[in-house]
Parts: sequence; C-alpha cells; structure tokens
Amino acid sequence: MTHIVNRPRRCRIFASPYDEGTAFFIDRGKGNRARRVASAVLAIAAAAVWVQAAAACTVPEGFVRLASAEAEIAYRWEPERLSVGRFFAAEVIACRAPGPDGVQQIVFDAQMPAHGHGMNYRPSATQLAPDRFHITGMMLHMAGRWRITFDLIQGVRRTRLSQDVDLVP
Repeated sequence: MTHIVNRPRRCRIFASPYDEGTAFFIDRGKGNRARRVASAVLAIAAAAVWVQAAAACTVPEGFVRLASAEAEIAYRWEPERLSVGRFFAAEVIACRAPGPDGVQQIVFDAQMPAHGHGMNYRPSATQLAPDRFHITGMMLHMAGRWRITFDLIQGVRRTRLSQDVDLVP
C-alpha cells in the first residue's frame, strides 16, 4: 500500500552550474502571495511617481493645459485674447514628456483644415529654462477654425499636441 504525503509544491528557481547538489527552491503558494504583494507595492510606487509628476507641474493662473497620453503642456497667449491679423506670442511650460531628458525644443504651427492652408509667418521659440519656452511671431490672418499644434522635440522623438481654436472677427 502506498501513502501519499502532502508536500508543499516547490519550484526550482536557481541551480548552480558548478554544483549539481545546490539548488534553491521557493514554495509556489508563498511565491504567488509574494508576487501579489510585490505587484501592489509597484502599483503604489507608480501612482506616487505619477502624482508627484502631476504636482511638479504647477502653473500660474491663466494657463491652458493641453494633454495626450504621452505628454502635457500648459500655455498662455500674449495678449490674452487673439485677434485676426495681429501678432501674438505664447508662454509654454512642458509639464510631462515621454523621454527622460525633458523637452529640448518646441515647434508651433497653425493650419485652417477647412481652407487647406496655414499661417503666413513662421514663429520662433526660445527656451527660457528647462521645459519653459517663449514663442513669438505668430499671426492668424483669417477668422475661422484654426488647428494649433505644439511639437515637443526630444532628440529624434517628436510628440504632437493639437487643439482647435475658433477665431472670431
């Protein structure tokens, strides 16, 4: 007659190639629990980093936030109200970007999708501080719907954020 002995299920996780008798085992039941705890700790740590990153981008009053899954900026127009045929500028804060190095450059553009054309002038951006930019030389020469785009450039990576703006006469 054979007796079945309940032994804990074990999984071999390491064996030395130099010593056949050396092996380390973990109990699968406890390993699953340990993995669940480790996953929970990682999730909490990731949430803490996300909250810290969101809190790190505090912007002054009057800024508009523009975000996608990859990036987030805050901007404000100078002057505050856009007018047809008047030059304007923008102050931009890069709150979140995909790469670890931050944003090195921002390129602004605007197009009128219904008319198939863009701006008559090419704006220029100046970096004021890490992740802070000032863009000048912008003019929307017609009333109507404009699609504005901010391209965040990090080395060879380009992340585009866009938004429609209705300009009234």
